[in-house]
Amino acid sequence: MNQLMFTAPTNGLSSAPFYIAANCVLNIYELRQKHGKRVCDQNTPAEIEWAVEQLNYLAGVAAYSGSKEAIAIRNAADIWKRYEKKPDLFPIEIEA
Repeated sequence: MNQLMFTAPTNGLSSAPFYIAANCVLNIYELRQKHGKRVCDQNTPAEIEWAVEQLNYLAGVAAYSGSKEAIAIRNAADIWKRYEKKPDLFPIEIEA
């Protein structure tokens, strides 16, 4: 595998592509809550389930690629599903 994909910048931080994608899911969920009343009522179990499913897909891809981000994304999705507490945005940079 090409090791250039996994090199960290000189500041000791690396980008977190799966966290960035997870943040997109969270942002889309917020947009759907503000503007998507035609499709589904706000904050319904169906809307939460849809977003949680997307986060679980991302966690699976992250796990398959060996990313440490997988655990945090999966845990956030589980908490959201169980307690209906939407996770905060993930950091877009992590320690290398």
